Order: sequence, then C-alpha cells, then structure tokens
Amino acid sequence: MSPRELPLLLVRHAEAEEAHVLGDEARALTPEGRALFRQHARKLARLTPLRGILTSPLVRAVQTAELLAEALGLAQVDVHPALLPKKGAARRILKLAHELGPGFALVGHNPSLEKALALALGDDTRAPDKLRKGTAVALRALADDGGYQLVWWAAPGRSLKRYDAEG
Repeated sequence: MSPRELPLLLVRHAEAEEAHVLGDEARALTPEGRALFRQHARKLARLTPLRGILTSPLVRAVQTAELLAEALGLAQVDVHPALLPKKGAARRILKLAHELGPGFALVGHNPSLEKALALALGDDTRAPDKLRKGTAVALRALADDGGYQLVWWAAPGRSLKRYDAEG
C-alpha cells in the first residue's frame, strides 16, 4: 500500500477516569478502557498500516496513542498542541491533517474531533454523529477541494462500518 493510499485516522481517546487529583490533564485511562482499546487497536492495525501517530498532550490521549502505536509496531508517538481540546481546535486539527498528509493517526478529544470530522466531510451525513470513546474514523483526502471522504469508522466492541467510493 503506497503512502497516498493510506487513510488519515481521527481517534478519540479511550475510556478515562472521571477525575484526577492533579486535574483534567492528568486523567488516565481506566483499566477497562485500556484493555478494551488494546483489543480495538489490534483490530485497527489489521485494517491499515500507519506512518505515525500524533496526540494531544493530555494523559488519556497519550496513553491511547501509545496503545495504538504498540499494536501498529510504531516506536514513537509525537505530542502536538493542535490536538488540545481548546477553542478553535477543529480547524487546527484539519490544518495539521493537511500538513501531515495520509498515513497518520491524530488522537484527541471531543467535541474537537467531532467538529473536525464535520468540517472535513462537509455535507456527508454518513459519519457517526457522536464519536464514542476509542472510536477511529478513517478519511481519504480529496484532491480537488481539500476536503475528505469517509472510508470507514470503528468503535470498540462494535462492527466496522465501511463506505465505498460511491457512498
């Protein structure tokens, strides 16, 4: 599979603890979230290889990205501030996606990822309305307008949803 054929993945972090004494930034994955996403990451690795993974610096996203990297056999996860759940994050996520090109996973948070997905797909209504924790959405860049086409999406414990070129 050539790098241009690889999808871009938007991945929501797995299930995390509700609170942490050090604040929201330090919330880690729950043992159940870690186990479920580890299994899900193995499924994702069978679906597509990737060239790299970028993640929000928040602990729960980094841990999710590390599990995905392990399943894919990637040695490194890069932290990127564009994936922080702050105002304007959706546009920053899309800008980062365009800069990177295909073959990368971007691990982040809602509602930023849901908004980025909506911007990327424009009028395409086939995407999930809500990205459950651990969901990965595969996108293919459209050459003509900078938008994206939905390829598939997969949530932990759910069936894979594939989309052909015609929709």
